[in-house]
Amino acid sequence: MNASWFSQPFRPDGGITAEGLRNQLGRPSLSHLTVLVREAAQNSWDARAEDMVRFSLDLRTVGPGHLGSWRSLLLPKAPRDTGPLRGLAEVLRPSTVRYLAVSDRGTTGLGGPTRSDEYGAMGERGWLSFVLNSGEKQDSKGGGGTYGYGKGAFFLASRAAAILIYTRFREEGVHRTRLIGSALLESFNNEEKRPFTGRHWWGEEREAHCDPLLDAAADTTARQLGLPLFAAEETGTTIVVIDPDLSNPLLPEDETEDLSMSEAGTYLAEAAAWNLWPLTLPHRTDRMDISVSVEGDPVHVPDATSDAVLASFAQAYRDAVDPDRREEVLCGRPKRTLGAFASATTFGAHFKSSAGEELGLSRDKAPRHIALMRQPDLVIRYLEGPIKGHEAAGYVGVFKVDDSLDATFARSEPPTHDLWVDSQLTGSDATFVRVAHRRLNERCKEIAGPAVTPPKPVEDAPVGTVSHRLGFLLAGVGTGAPDTGSAGGTAKSTAASGTGRSGAGHGSKGARRPQLLGAPAFERVDGEWLLVQRVRAHQAARIAGRVSVIVGDGEVESSAPAEAEMPEVVGWRTTDGTVVGGREVDCEEGDFDLLVRPVQEAVIDIDVALVKG
Repeated sequence: MNASWFSQPFRPDGGITAEGLRNQLGRPSLSHLTVLVREAAQNSWDARAEDMVRFSLDLRTVGPGHLGSWRSLLLPKAPRDTGPLRGLAEVLRPSTVRYLAVSDRGTTGLGGPTRSDEYGAMGERGWLSFVLNSGEKQDSKGGGGTYGYGKGAFFLASRAAAILIYTRFREEGVHRTRLIGSALLESFNNEEKRPFTGRHWWGEEREAHCDPLLDAAADTTARQLGLPLFAAEETGTTIVVIDPDLSNPLLPEDETEDLSMSEAGTYLAEAAAWNLWPLTLPHRTDRMDISVSVEGDPVHVPDATSDAVLASFAQAYRDAVDPDRREEVLCGRPKRTLGAFASATTFGAHFKSSAGEELGLSRDKAPRHIALMRQPDLVIRYLEGPIKGHEAAGYVGVFKVDDSLDATFARSEPPTHDLWVDSQLTGSDATFVRVAHRRLNERCKEIAGPAVTPPKPVEDAPVGTVSHRLGFLLAGVGTGAPDTGSAGGTAKSTAASGTGRSGAGHGSKGARRPQLLGAPAFERVDGEWLLVQRVRAHQAARIAGRVSVIVGDGEVESSAPAEAEMPEVVGWRTTDGTVVGGREVDCEEGDFDLLVRPVQEAVIDIDVALVKG
């Protein structure tokens, strides 16, 4: 093997410069780390070959056992720094060298010809699209309308604008591997005044181009560099971002400070969660498994089982793709279905993610956002709506573009796919995008209800703190969640003041107490907004609903102070929609809805119990 760097000269008929390629993503409003997560996941999903795509982000420091190989293999003839970018010579000489390995498995890998002037069997052009050419349309199923610009995110995320590409694919029934380096620096003239594009490749240098290392040579070199290797039958791609930009995305532009490796790993995990969560839902037949690690140690990636807001988004998504539960969003002139919508209300849940702040999701605030998406179900952005009347109350929603309009909405997006801009379109297409925004804003106002001035917190009643704890107990996720009952519901065995418990009651010895199932949700019943809590009865019995106010230090207030309102049990609703008034109800085994009239400026405690016969 005789690998080295090759610098691309301008051809007589011209060519695109490295600056031009880096600028194809424009100036994204999102950080380099977030754009990288979004674009890399899009590429991986487009290349899926199996129902499960395994997508991983591994942030590492090159260990002492591999650092010598990095220098001996990558330093000879390495392109030097030009302009504001760091050259590899500057990056690789210090004792600490970092990289971010972005890997996918269960994908096709980058096959096809390694020269742009060749077509390849069956039209396979994965290698050409990602490594050599620019702007090729991706025709893969569910490709999301991208045009090959997403690869620029890898270079933007590198302070050296340099990456390594290690891929494995099947060709005529045989596994093949390739490894190549690529850098996008600045165009320049050499000492002989010959102009160069600023594009560089590392591999087997030829007379006028550079070939990748192949098969055994590629695998051996990857092992020397300490890169993630492929298992026996695996296919996929690993992109190594050399010297990743770990600038703190939440600081103003005029302030610079790097995240620590641990902080960067957490940020990547949260960015993956809030941008990619629809692809991770367990009910999907095709889905993405996401993992993040720092120095080989796993980092928790939030999901619908561990985050209350994501759990609500997941419910809204399931409803939006269910023909029996979704709402259609319509355009009147011209008449057209724009997409499907569903929403869910929250109480006490709030955003916890720093990466979410970059997306407009305010940390420690209740959600009031609609996730906008189209094929392939990646989040385009979060549309913010008005606040609800209580600081602990929130709502989430999902709007999924109708498949017939997917290409239209794709054309309205900038290269980073993080916005729908109707001004980029004309005629009916512009109308569809504009009306979709209008309809969703109208729907948010309906869900939020009348505008209310938020109450001032009472000094001796820390409502915000209590509602935070309350929200997680109600949702059944997070620290302090209720115990899981044998029937799958949530229950607390104590009669102490705590939300989400089933009361001890006065039932006969051995009788199973009713259970509260999941989180309560706001719902309009007979023209009135009520809090609806699902309850499961384990045998025929008479059960009672109880509701009280939680005040300072989690204490329960069962009687109203002078001139103060108290929440009350309105009645019960059976699965067939029949509403029975009163605090108590005779029931058979099964599920019922407890209907509660809440009050503003209060956090309430819901309890159910057996009534002594």
